[in-house]
Amino acid sequence: MSERTDPRQSPAVGTPPADSPAAGPPAVCPAPPVLSLAGRTALVTGGGTGIGKAIAAALAAAGARVTICGPDAGVLDAACAELAAAGLPGVRAVDADVTDESRIAAAAEAAAAEDGHLDIAVANAGTAMPGSLLHLTTEHWMVPLGVNVLGTAHTVKHAARLMRTRGGAIVTVSSISAARPAAFMNGYSVSKAAVDELTRCAAAELGRFGIRVNGVRPGWMATESAAAATTPENLAIMRAGTPLAAGADSPLGDPADVGRAVVFLASDQASWITGQLLGVCGGSSLPPPSGDFAHAARFLFADEMDRDFGPADGGASPDASSDAATGAPTTGAASGVGADSVSRGQ
Repeated sequence: MSERTDPRQSPAVGTPPADSPAAGPPAVCPAPPVLSLAGRTALVTGGGTGIGKAIAAALAAAGARVTICGPDAGVLDAACAELAAAGLPGVRAVDADVTDESRIAAAAEAAAAEDGHLDIAVANAGTAMPGSLLHLTTEHWMVPLGVNVLGTAHTVKHAARLMRTRGGAIVTVSSISAARPAAFMNGYSVSKAAVDELTRCAAAELGRFGIRVNGVRPGWMATESAAAATTPENLAIMRAGTPLAAGADSPLGDPADVGRAVVFLASDQASWITGQLLGVCGGSSLPPPSGDFAHAARFLFADEMDRDFGPADGGASPDASSDAATGAPTTGAASGVGADSVSRGQ
């Protein structure tokens, strides 16, 4: 692997030339180079399906030598064949269950370079256990806690051991459910919140070795597992709570978006970023709106609102107009932009 340079110490980040006046204006920062992970080694847990496979594809496309692991060798082999057919040959597979620490240690070593150094690790493997607090047993709780928390901890541990000499980048895969719990998905939400805190703890502890640890928080993505859980009712909830889904054909995100986020966090362009959690969710991690005052905006800026957002359904009633002048919310007011979302969100 080639030696890395710290982009913060490069003239490309705006350092004036040596012969420029000390008091002169700062140099204009040029556009950053295209992200490249050429020569880097990478491990992606749970890389055979869904988001993990998309992450593996993005890392390989950026030039990394990628190894994926998971508990099902057949699934892994199929993923490698699919990636090769898409022009990404060379992705390797190692059979490993993240809940078995010895197996994840072996997978990390297999992914490392010939000199035993691993550059990138993505702790993506995860699972869910739907159910209520009223009936989940210890065995049920240990399904998401075992894979999502202990599996991530095992991955961070054994990746970091192979990064201590030259540094590296670890990316955990959490979920917006860590901050916005879904009904009857308690174990998943709790385990992903633990992954978030594990990410911050690891960043604080491993920074001394030049190891950066960040996390991504995907929202609802168009994956095999999401398709199985996506009822019409859930689709309506997703669309109502995802700002970027308002004009989209589907409220589900593209797993490739998560892959691109991971490439950025693994690259030198993120060399001064650690302990952070990046939502890749179309805005669904935002708090729900506390109210909708489209009717008030239309009372004051009727023409502008019609121009920018289209006419209100049915127009504003006189009562709504009079109340809008005082700022008081009204029932039955014109449902401008966002009003439908608020009603469905409740």
